[in-house]
Formats: sequence, structure tokens, C-alpha cells
Amino acid sequence: MLNFSFLKRMEGPLMGKYGSMAKGSVEDNRFGSSSSLRLVLVGKSGCGKSATGNSILCQPVFESRLGAQTVTQSCKVATGTWNGKNILVVDTPSIFEEKSQVLEMYKDIGDCYLLSVPGPHVLLLVTQLGRFTAQDTVAVRRVKEVFGAGAMRHVVVLFTHKEDLGDGSLDEYVVNTDNHSLRSLIQECGRRYCGFNNRATEEEQKAQLEELMAVVESLEREHQGAYYTNDLYFDAQMLKEGRVSTTGEEYRRYLAKVKAYVEKQQRILMETQSHQVFIVLLRVRKWMRSNIGLSAFLVICILIFLALLIKLCIP
Repeated sequence: MLNFSFLKRMEGPLMGKYGSMAKGSVEDNRFGSSSSLRLVLVGKSGCGKSATGNSILCQPVFESRLGAQTVTQSCKVATGTWNGKNILVVDTPSIFEEKSQVLEMYKDIGDCYLLSVPGPHVLLLVTQLGRFTAQDTVAVRRVKEVFGAGAMRHVVVLFTHKEDLGDGSLDEYVVNTDNHSLRSLIQECGRRYCGFNNRATEEEQKAQLEELMAVVESLEREHQGAYYTNDLYFDAQMLKEGRVSTTGEEYRRYLAKVKAYVEKQQRILMETQSHQVFIVLLRVRKWMRSNIGLSAFLVICILIFLALLIKLCIP
């Protein structure tokens, strides 16, 4: 369900460093004005999505604290301005985790779509500097399952704990990292990344926000201002424009479409991975056929190694 209690708490203008915060109502992004920039925070739980949203909006609008369990339990939205441009930020709960496909998760995904219609300009993938783990890799795959693989063209990687670099450069860290999964991600999203210190001073916060917006504006130019959308966003916008009750039959049909879309993307990803493995095997076979002598030598070496391994393992 949409977190209307949070939206009510946002009523009344809140002042930020870059302008007044608009009301955080669902109606604010109903038609998705081209003058507004829509950002969706994605990534594993506990990576600092809510704190990053607060840094972007320059206000503590999203609940953020250190704890053993996830703080954000449902999708939330807040809006603000930067240099005269409207910004809408959607914070997300644990929909990018490896877990059972429960009904509540599909509700959260459906709400994320409803709050960011007609589609986000940027998916801000948040990860902690120096701690890109297997859970982050799962989160990347879940982004593709939730939004479709094409959404990676709108992803910007945001590293939290930028202060851990000290005098070092984020560019040097990314270039020299030995984390192959992270390098692959950076390559896949067009080397779009930046770093945040979510405890920065006012001046530092302003500088890092300008850095992020420079990356975002570069992405906008690349896509000629177009936001990311898909068939499910069309259904979400139709639902919102009809102002259908979120407890009615229309909403249940919408959630069924959410579930079907995610399951379809999962099948597509599996088929793509299987195809890639098949291509690799074909290339290996082609190489072996064109290098018969070397292939035979490698096979003999492997057999000798296996024989020695077996001999060492058997007392």
C-alpha cells in the first residue's frame, strides 16, 4: 500500500538550500511534467538509500538510522527543487533482495511504479564504497527483474561513505578496483557514477549534489531528456489517472500485472544468460578445432592434474 501517512507529514512547504520543498503528495507527479526530474533509489537494504535521498533533497524527509533491520518498510516519495528544477525522489524498501516472491513485495513494486509514473529519468543505484558484495550483485539483477534490463541505460551508481577515500580519488578507486562484479556494473551503466558523504557539511553537500546533477544532466543529454518507461508504467499511469481505490478490483488486477511482468523479466534474464553460456561454449569448441595440437596438450595436462589430485586425496 502507498504510504499516505508519510505523504501527509510532508504537507506544508519545507525550506531547503536550493528552494522550497513541494508537498509530497501522490498527485504532484501524476502527469510527470517534463520540467521535473524523477529519481528512484535502488539497491540492497542498508546501503544508505534513505540517507542519500535526504542528502539530495537537503532535508531529513526519509527515516534513516543505523539498525539491525531495514528501516524503510514501504515506498515513500518526497519532492524538492535544485537550481529551479523540480526533483522527485522515491525511496524503496527491500524489493531488491534475494527472497521469496511474496504478495507484499509485489505491492511494494507496484507502489514504486505508481509513485514514479510515467517513469524515472534516473535509477540511482546506491552502494557502500569498498563493500560491493554478492548482495549488491543480486540487487543489480533484481533491478533488471523489476524494471527490465533496458533500465540499466538509466542507472547511475552512487557510492556512499565517500569520506573513506580520504585524499584518494573516486575515479582512481573505480579504475583500480579488483572487484570484477563492480567493474562489470560500471561498464554496463556507461561509467556513470559519483560519491556521497551523507554526513557532509553544508558546503560539501552542495558540491557533491552539483557533481551528481552533472552526471544526471549528462545522462539526460544522452537520452535527449527522455525518461525510462515500459508497459507496466503505462498500466500504473492508467490506474492513477482513474483514481481507482487501492483496495478495489482494479488494483488487484494491477498487482497481477506487476507479478506477471517481474516473472517475465526473470525468464528473459535466464534465457539471456543461457544463450551467453552457449555462445562461449561454441567459441571454445571453434578454438579447439582450429588448434587441435594445443587442445590435445591441454587435455592431457588436465588429465594428469586430475590424476595427481586423486592420488593425493586418496590415502
